[in-house]
Amino acid sequence: MGKISILFCINHMNTGGVEKSLLALLRTLPRDRFEPHVALMRHSGELLGDIPADVPVHTLHSIERNWPRLSAPLRCARDISGPLSYLLAKVRGTLTHYYGHVLGAARDIDRCFDIAVSYQGPSELLDWYVATRIDARVKCSWIHFEVSKCFINKCTTRLVYPSFDRIFIVSESAKKIFDDMFPGLAEKTHVFHNIVNADEVRRLSREYEITKRPEAVQICTVGRVAWLKAPDIAVLTAKKLKEQGFAFDWHFVGSDNMLDECRKMAAKLGVDDCMHFPGLKPNPYPYMAAADIYVQPSRSEGYCITLAEARLFGMPVVCTPFSGSEQVGAQSNAQIVPLDPGALAEAIVRAAAMPRVQPPVEVSNIDDINLLIELCSPENKLE
Repeated sequence: MGKISILFCINHMNTGGVEKSLLALLRTLPRDRFEPHVALMRHSGELLGDIPADVPVHTLHSIERNWPRLSAPLRCARDISGPLSYLLAKVRGTLTHYYGHVLGAARDIDRCFDIAVSYQGPSELLDWYVATRIDARVKCSWIHFEVSKCFINKCTTRLVYPSFDRIFIVSESAKKIFDDMFPGLAEKTHVFHNIVNADEVRRLSREYEITKRPEAVQICTVGRVAWLKAPDIAVLTAKKLKEQGFAFDWHFVGSDNMLDECRKMAAKLGVDDCMHFPGLKPNPYPYMAAADIYVQPSRSEGYCITLAEARLFGMPVVCTPFSGSEQVGAQSNAQIVPLDPGALAEAIVRAAAMPRVQPPVEVSNIDDINLLIELCSPENKLE
């Protein structure tokens, strides 16, 4: 058997956990066994240049060209058939009929792959496109989110997901939630943790230094400044810490639709001198390396790759009980506490007295790749 051609389909390459996990996976796949490709719904994103040079990048031009109609169908309709098709699809409970109307029988990639992966699942459009418009011998979905707390169209999932041979889910708890919601698909689901490229993370962590106040405990959070990541709760926690006389600098590294709101909230509560929102950093790892404590106060996660990356530095960890938090269950200096400013503040104070630990033993990359081959080769389907 020759190299296994595998196509990873993703929305774009903006700075985010899904995109970073894909980059780590692309770097890990042994080139003597795999021929990886990437397909983008939109050819954009800060991480485009980080895709390995030997990986062909395809653009799903039919989606990119029709993105206004697909993302805002009623406002961008070119004729009456567009709104009618969209409204009919809404009545049916799935937009798959509308996608078919807009895109027709378009196939943007004229070749057959051994494996095609809808890597940003659950994504109604991307899942449907991979299932119906990509030619591959084995098709997979890769779910990075806790489906009970993110939008998932159950009708579309029940319609499209039987077309997938395998459904990878990034944590045990996220898998259980998916299996409970879709018991008819449970036999196809498998846990595949996000791969963390430890050497690359450590190398990047030395690219620049963070200025630190000697008397202040350094706290770090990396993630989108958006509701699911609970930056508002982080600000309220900072207020409680300051009221207790706890000296700290907390860097919440990232950007999204709550960035300005959280900066204003920090100023209003009088913690903008110790609660910092530096914005998007393509390389956030120096902040992790400089931290005495890593805090992840998320409302929801799938696995939380930033938490896995932070653990490489061995600092005490405080997180909330999201899917994927089981990764710190055996770590002696880790605490899982409720999403509550008081509980988080108490845990941070305790963490300040905890020592660093030896970073966790990393899962062998070759074991991950063997699992990928095994699970994508039902009954020797790729032989």
